[in-house]
Amino acid sequence: MRIVHISSVHTWKDPRIFFKQCSSLAQKGFDVHLLTPDSSDEKRNGVQLHRVWDYDPAKQKKSILAKLFRPAKLFKMARNLKPDVIHFHDPELIPWALIHRMLGYITVYDIHEDNKTVIRHRNYIPDLFKEFLSLLIGWIERLAHSVMPTVLAEAYYQRRFPKGIIVTNYQNITVKKERNSLEPGPVNAEGESHVLYTGNIEIERGVLKYMEGIRGTSNLHLHLIGRTYQRTFDKTLDAQKGLEDRIHWEGVASYVPYSRILERYAERNWLAGLVVFPYSDHYKDKHPTKFFEYMAFGIPIIYTDFTEWKNLLDPLEVGIAVDPEKPKELVLALDRLKGDKVLWETYAKNALHHSKQFLWDHEASKLTTLYNEL
Repeated sequence: MRIVHISSVHTWKDPRIFFKQCSSLAQKGFDVHLLTPDSSDEKRNGVQLHRVWDYDPAKQKKSILAKLFRPAKLFKMARNLKPDVIHFHDPELIPWALIHRMLGYITVYDIHEDNKTVIRHRNYIPDLFKEFLSLLIGWIERLAHSVMPTVLAEAYYQRRFPKGIIVTNYQNITVKKERNSLEPGPVNAEGESHVLYTGNIEIERGVLKYMEGIRGTSNLHLHLIGRTYQRTFDKTLDAQKGLEDRIHWEGVASYVPYSRILERYAERNWLAGLVVFPYSDHYKDKHPTKFFEYMAFGIPIIYTDFTEWKNLLDPLEVGIAVDPEKPKELVLALDRLKGDKVLWETYAKNALHHSKQFLWDHEASKLTTLYNEL
């Protein structure tokens, strides 16, 4: 069976699309092809990538007309591959997918984000248009859901898409940490320890709060590993003052490959992995992928006390929930982990143990079942 995955926005190296979905499908014997703005004519992990544009995608025209024709190019190339299934990953591709559905093609819509809510958090969109765009995306997604299979990255998306198939972004990490490697603890001979945050670095994802926590804790280094837009970095300059030697950036104005993030996870015993997002309707029901990645490497988690997050993590005893509006709680949590090696080791070992509950293999089987039933 030939499966063609397409995206007009994501890189070919996207962890969900390439490293999880496409790679695992190829391993199971599917003929898998991938078309993205930056893909080239090459085969990786058994997946055939294709060059879509003959020029640097970063220099693509930004005009509305150009954006309208890019999906047409993607779908034309997908048609030429004679697919059994076209699996697409962006809401802007829905109109073209609907047309192809009417032409007899089997299309599957993969919802990575709560797109209706995301729009309301885009600062670059004028407030006047946010509600209109949110309603428009909500309507067109419901239309797609009514006529084609829908794959959901989060369980709570089923509130809007009740027929959707939940395929969660659980971890597929093959490099495992051993329990005995935790014994040295997270504090080195100089009394220093390190915490990290991985993923897109944004104000809305707590970067300023992490800096506050570092300022209130001695001999503690913060590592921010993931894409950071220059405008976001510039907004943190005041918060960084006096901490420049304790804040380590990797990904300012650049993309950090997933393979590099995995290397960073494995390089030391981290005091904690941070997921202290400000209170927000957009994040309160999500299960961030970094939860499962931190656990796979035995990294205790400090996380926002959202009810959903506490319901997931508190019973596992893998870390500490804090109120993001009370900076002192983050400082106290960091100090507790740094000053109590037994507590840190308990959380780290629990994380390693419970990470086995959140494996990608089970999610991948849902995709193969879906394709086989179409």
